[in-house]
Amino acid sequence: MWPWATQRLPSARWCSDMSTALRIAALLTVLCVGACATPPDIPPLLDISAAQCTQQPDLANAIVTVATVDGDSEKPRTATLNLRSGCIDGADGRSLYAVFAMPDGGPFTISVSSLPQGRSVLAPRARILDAQGVEVRRLPPSSFLFRGPNLTALYRSHPGEHYLVVSSDPPSVGKPLRRLQENVQATTAGAGGIFVTIYTGTDIASEATWSHNGEISVSVVSDKPAKK
Repeated sequence: MWPWATQRLPSARWCSDMSTALRIAALLTVLCVGACATPPDIPPLLDISAAQCTQQPDLANAIVTVATVDGDSEKPRTATLNLRSGCIDGADGRSLYAVFAMPDGGPFTISVSSLPQGRSVLAPRARILDAQGVEVRRLPPSSFLFRGPNLTALYRSHPGEHYLVVSSDPPSVGKPLRRLQENVQATTAGAGGIFVTIYTGTDIASEATWSHNGEISVSVVSDKPAKK
C-alpha cells in the first residue's frame, strides 16, 4: 500500500473553516486599508485679491436644501469654495461664499460644517437672510466648534429666514490651527456566519491653516411630529 493511502484527507468542515478564516482575513485587510486612508491634502488658499467680487451675494443660484425628519437619514447639501466661487468685498476684506436656500416650514435645526482638507480648513462664518436678501442675524466664527473631525455650527431657524450665506472669515485666514483629535471607530465584518467587531482608535496632533477655500456641508432637520 502506498504510504499516502493511509493519510486522511482534510474534512469538508475543515476546508470550510479555513475558507471562512481566509475570507475574514481578507475583510480585515480591506478594513485596515480603509482605516488608513487619509483625506485629500489641499493647500490653503490665502490670497483672493484676483477674484471678481461684488458687494452683495448672488441669491439666484442658491443651493436648495432638503429637510428631513429627526431620526431619519439626513440629506446634506455641499459646496466647495475655491477661486471659481463667488466673492464678496466686505468691510473687513474679501470673502469667498456659497448661498443655501432654506425650505419652507419649520422650525428646523440646521447644521453648518466646514470639512477639513488636510492642511487647509475653511475659516467659516455665516449670515442668515430674509426673502429680500436682508440680513437678519449672523453666525460668527466663534459659533463653529469641532464636533468630531468637522468644524460645525448648529442653530434653530426662525420664521422669515430664507437664505444661509456661508463665507470665509478674512481676519482668521492665514492663522495656524493646532488641535488634538481623538477618534474611535467600531466596524463589524462578517463572513461564513462569523462576525467580528473591530475597534480602532487614534490620537492625532494636527496642524493646519485657516483658509478661504474648503468644503461646506449643510443639513436641515425638522422636529418629529407631536404624538396625538
